[in-house]
Amino acid sequence: MSEPSAQRQDPNRFEGRVALVTGAARGIGAAIAETLAERGATVASADVLPTGEWTLKLDAPHTRHTLDVRSGDSARAVVEEVLAAHGRIDHLVNGAGIVRRGSALDTTEDDIADVLDVNLVGTFRVTRAAHDALAATRGSVVNIGSTNGHIAVLNTLGYCVSKAGVMHMARVLALEWAPEGIRVNAVGPTIVPTDMTADLRTDPAYMADKLATIPLGRMAEADDVADTVTYLLSPAARMITGQTIFVDGGVTIH
Repeated sequence: MSEPSAQRQDPNRFEGRVALVTGAARGIGAAIAETLAERGATVASADVLPTGEWTLKLDAPHTRHTLDVRSGDSARAVVEEVLAAHGRIDHLVNGAGIVRRGSALDTTEDDIADVLDVNLVGTFRVTRAAHDALAATRGSVVNIGSTNGHIAVLNTLGYCVSKAGVMHMARVLALEWAPEGIRVNAVGPTIVPTDMTADLRTDPAYMADKLATIPLGRMAEADDVADTVTYLLSPAARMITGQTIFVDGGVTIH
């Protein structure tokens, strides 16, 4: 018999749990870190940016870490720092990412390699480094993908391929790590008003075309993404693994 509902712990709360968020200095990553903290998590925020460039604001107990996802040594060091500071890792959000724009013919091999190294291989480095800690807590992981990883978008070849990769990585790791109780999912936002999209948002023609592809008629806000990520991390999603939820206002239903 299940316990009475009055005694059931709120499955959307994170008290007593530790969340490592990469790419947390600003934008979507910062919104995720702030939302997790508001819901009771102890947050370990990690980014390659100097502290002076962070817009993240947390009043709750937390730690900040310097992380370069292009380095396996850096990923392992941050995991060790978080464990030393907090004793556990229950949740991992892979939010670190970059974009290079241009046509395929104008994109260099270095451009492609840089994007894949940060977005795709970087996600793998951090997730693998955190595996043992997540297995110990039967934890959960969310990768930040994109609608660009599901549909073809002009002039972002490396970004599109990398985001398709991190969403499929969630499926593969979900299958491999399910016996250890680790859940792995992804989210796929449409355009979000962050620094990464600042150049696009100053182009009225681009924005008119972009919004015309979104049935709900607006961009996704960083908080829309954060709410979905925290749901997938939480016990409320305890039977969800290997999935991508698109936070896109209906873009991918066309």
